[in-house]
Amino acid sequence: MRRAWALALLGLAACEGPAFDEPSLVRGARVLAAIAEPPDAAPGEDVTLRALTALAPGATVEWSLDASPAALALWAGQTLFEAGSPEALPEGRLDGARTQASIDALYARVGDAPPGTPEHVVRLVYEEVGLVLFATFVVRDADGGLIAEGHKRIGLSPRAERTTNPPPPRVRVGERWASARAGDPAACTPEDAPLEARAGEVIVLAPDPDEGWLESYPALDLAGRPIRGMENAYYSWFATAGRFRFSVTRAPERDVEWTAPDVPGDVALWLVVRDGHLGVSACALTIRVVP
Repeated sequence: MRRAWALALLGLAACEGPAFDEPSLVRGARVLAAIAEPPDAAPGEDVTLRALTALAPGATVEWSLDASPAALALWAGQTLFEAGSPEALPEGRLDGARTQASIDALYARVGDAPPGTPEHVVRLVYEEVGLVLFATFVVRDADGGLIAEGHKRIGLSPRAERTTNPPPPRVRVGERWASARAGDPAACTPEDAPLEARAGEVIVLAPDPDEGWLESYPALDLAGRPIRGMENAYYSWFATAGRFRFSVTRAPERDVEWTAPDVPGDVALWLVVRDGHLGVSACALTIRVVP
């Protein structure tokens, strides 16, 4: 049963890519992750969205979002009110005034709802747990061709304490470390010497084992009672060449073996860290393969 969860994820992910390609192997333009900052926002707080693309120079990303009361109520499992329509988010920016107006419009409809009604359920979920909006993205290449479509969940909560994204990644490549914590949070740069591997060599990549950033968050059980959920760290690995033993790892076996390609040259790698809730961080790094 060891690694059964990782093999299951590998099987699911494999269904999304070209036939016979490992999900961790990046052969063409792809979207590897969508990130919201912050991932769990208060009404009135601005949110910035970005898509992590690979092998997609000149790619453009179009974001849109339906923030209507109907869209908010749907996350609470209730189909209420007239349907809204998505509106564009220029440069991936969700203005806080927009979410505040959405919550004000929602409360105007559910604020005085008696217990046992769908409207009361929506208010209860919002106040106890928070609601979620789905931002949709469309990524196109420099010629306008479609690369990918998808969505990113954004939490909307009145709580004073809201969850955050994982810190920018830090990863050990063999015996050398690379980190995105000192400069660009999307680029893991070597902390000392350049990252290298010999052609065909098997090396170990290991994310920073400190997972003190994991957070708990409020949830509701099936009876509607408040409970606490706990995040879990998931590490997704991608590369333009070579082979990972696993596409996704998690504690207690966070590390992954990577077999360098037989042909020397620079190989791009990406590490995406997810907390199993709303948070994501990611970075790109380069390993030089030498003879």
